[in-house]
Amino acid sequence: MLSRRELMIGASAACFAPGVAWADDKERLNPRSVAVGDVGTDRATLWARGRREGPMVVQVATNPEFRDAREWVGPVASEETDFTARLEVTELPRNERLFWRASFGADGDHPAWMTGSFRTAGGERDVRFAFGGDTCGQGFGIDDDFGGMRIFEAIRQQKPDFLVHAGDLIYADIPIKREADMRGFPGRWRNLVTPEVEKVSETLAELRGRYRYNHIDDHFRTMLTEVPVLHMWDDHEVKNNWYPAMKFRDSRYRARSVAELLPQARRAFFDYTPIPGGSIYRKVAYGPLLDVFLLDTRSFRGPNSRGRHAWYGPWAQWLGPFQRDWLKRELRASRAHWKVVVCDMPLGISTREEGKISDNATNGRGVPLGRELEIADILRYVQQAGVHDIVWLTADLHYATATHYGPTEGVYKDFDPFWEFMAGPLHAGTGTLHGLDPTFGARTEWASIDKDLPRHAPPSEGHQFFGMVEIDGHSRDLRVKFYDQRGSELYTQLVRPYGA
Repeated sequence: MLSRRELMIGASAACFAPGVAWADDKERLNPRSVAVGDVGTDRATLWARGRREGPMVVQVATNPEFRDAREWVGPVASEETDFTARLEVTELPRNERLFWRASFGADGDHPAWMTGSFRTAGGERDVRFAFGGDTCGQGFGIDDDFGGMRIFEAIRQQKPDFLVHAGDLIYADIPIKREADMRGFPGRWRNLVTPEVEKVSETLAELRGRYRYNHIDDHFRTMLTEVPVLHMWDDHEVKNNWYPAMKFRDSRYRARSVAELLPQARRAFFDYTPIPGGSIYRKVAYGPLLDVFLLDTRSFRGPNSRGRHAWYGPWAQWLGPFQRDWLKRELRASRAHWKVVVCDMPLGISTREEGKISDNATNGRGVPLGRELEIADILRYVQQAGVHDIVWLTADLHYATATHYGPTEGVYKDFDPFWEFMAGPLHAGTGTLHGLDPTFGARTEWASIDKDLPRHAPPSEGHQFFGMVEIDGHSRDLRVKFYDQRGSELYTQLVRPYGA
């Protein structure tokens, strides 16, 4: 017998327009899926979604036949969790390709296994990982005629050790309609739709439906079986440009404040991401060559403003004092050769539009003011502490850049030069070039688009970009390469270790 949920999905699918989804797609619209997150030398967090209630049973082995597999029994998945569960497994072998499978119950006498693989960190081997952000934005969802979310297949083919998704995994505040607005670009874009994505998402069921929608896509779901993902969030997991105290009047919502949306948004995010514990900001240690620091610029920020306060206080918070001090301590304590800091927004690319307030730390002025005070404090601290080989990664603006920051070009001088690399979108409308803020001497060395590209180009125009970070286990050289959704290499930037 079908569950009530499956009957509802099937009934909804039967009403879809020709060419999108029909009633016989009910299994596709109710996907089974697995994912891995936060892989280290001896641990990983395993996540799975099934279609039935039951305890999460996990097996891990060093061979695809699962000989001598270790087994764990995890939490129970049920309608209360949208049939998702996650489990951190430990005491794994270092630097090893591992095969794993998960089940929530047996079909007859045989478990209904879902399988995947990943590699643990360790040793002096090369490390390669992908990065980017911004998925299913501007109304561009899964168009089967286009081939779905093709960029995730391009990422999978690169065989990275993991992917860093720097936020906007969903666009809860932008509906996905049956036909997307092409904004003057040629062709048509016809989305597969589900009830949860056709409106703004504010209930727990609607928000979970947004995340579940990504797993409908074959490329996304297949990539997850082979590529672990380190997740963080930005704004569209809740509402555009949100901060905790934000109030709004939007006729599409019953809610009138972020405080009314945040509990459901946070729970849905954790239900659908393999993150151990309950903190979005965290460090993931990936062997002797790499520590990854994932930041949360949303949960602790003060109100968005013009950012021109000359002294630090709640009005100037971006990371907040506790997270800021945590990052400083962890960077100093790190023994990894490369320290990669992932921020959901760029440090010196301006998001400020004329006459409007800024959503990131930039303010168009020279000396550090407002949220820039936190950035200046971090940069000054690591310089004084002698911490080197720090690289920043980001997403958010829906194009790719290699940006160099240096005190020679900047108004502020008390920091060492560093690189920031931005990539995306990972299947969303393309952005437009933004200006640079002068405070930290930002200089664009390369950008994936030019200033003449109109805003929100659809994925069918090809302006979709991801980055690959490659660390040489022998020389310690770090290279960042950028690719488009066809897997074509576009640009490479070499970053040499300190003192090389």
